[in-house]
Amino acid sequence: MRLLNGDAVRQLLDMASCIEAMRKAFRLTSSGQCEQPIRTALRIPDKGLIGLMPGRFTDGSAFGIKVVSIFPGNFAKNQVTHQGMVLLFDAEDGTPRAILDAHAITMIRTAAASAVATDVLARKDADSLALIGYGDQAESHLQAIRQVRELDRVLVWGRDRGRAEDFAARHGAEAAGSIEQAVAECDIVCMLTASSTPILSGRSLRPGQHVNAVGASMPNAAEIDGEAVRISRFFTDYRASAEALAGEYRDAIAAGLIDKDHLLGEIGDVLNGTVAGRISDSDITCFKSLGMAAEDLAAAELILSRAQEKDIGLAVAF
Repeated sequence: MRLLNGDAVRQLLDMASCIEAMRKAFRLTSSGQCEQPIRTALRIPDKGLIGLMPGRFTDGSAFGIKVVSIFPGNFAKNQVTHQGMVLLFDAEDGTPRAILDAHAITMIRTAAASAVATDVLARKDADSLALIGYGDQAESHLQAIRQVRELDRVLVWGRDRGRAEDFAARHGAEAAGSIEQAVAECDIVCMLTASSTPILSGRSLRPGQHVNAVGASMPNAAEIDGEAVRISRFFTDYRASAEALAGEYRDAIAAGLIDKDHLLGEIGDVLNGTVAGRISDSDITCFKSLGMAAEDLAAAELILSRAQEKDIGLAVAF
C-alpha cells in the first residue's frame, strides 16, 4: 500500500491533467458508470463534521472512499478546513492500495471541476473572473479557470479587506470593495466562502454571466439566493446530491420560486450531449458544485499511477 501526503499529491496532480480527469468523472457519472451513495455526515456540535464518500466505477478502474473532516472555524485560525484521506482498494479482492491526502486532492479537483463547468457553460469570450473568497479554493480556482479561459482581469472580495488585498497582490488581481462591484465587473463568478446564508443576490447578476456556486455543500447552507437560482440555467455535478444537499436549490423550491425541473441536468449530461448547456450569450448559467466520490476517485487513481511510475510516496506492507 502506498502512502501519499499533501506534498506528493501536489507534485503529481497538475491542474491541466486534473481537469481532464474531471471531464471523465462527469461523463461516467452521467452515463451511469459510477456508483456513489450520497455523502453521509456525522456532526460534531459547535465544531464541524466528518463526512464519508464511497464510490466505484463500474468498469473496475477505481474503488474507494473519502473520509474527510470539515471544521469551518479552522479558517479563522489559519488552519485548513478540510482534512482527511482518500482510500483506494483493489476492486477484485478488496486489498487496500493507497492512502492519499484528501485536503490536497479536494483543493485541486474541486477547482478542476469548476473549470470543466466553466468551459462548457461560460461564454467563449468570457475574460474576467470574480473570486468571492480568498482561501485555498480561491488560489486553486484562479489557476483552474485560467486553464479554460484567457483572463484579462481578476477581482477578489472577502470580508477581511486586508486579506483580500494580500491575495490580490500575490496573484496579480484587484481587491474589490464589495461583492456587488466584483460581480458587476466580471463575466465569471466563483463563490468560494463558508457563508451559511446567501451573500450573492440574483439582482447583482447580469445577462451572459456564469456562476460557480462552490462553498456551500450542506442543505442548511447557501451562498446565492433563490433569485439567482431562478434566473439561471442551473446545473450540478450529481443530481441525487443536489436534491438532497444543495441548500440554494432546495430553498428556492421551498420558496416556490422554481420546481424540481429547474435543475436542467448534470455537467456530464452537457458533456455527453444529452442536455444543452448555454443556449445564448445572454443566458445566466450556474454550476452548483457539491463534490462527489467520482471526482476523488478519478484524481486519486491518476495520482497513484504516477506515484507508482515515479516511485513517489511511502510503500508499506499492510
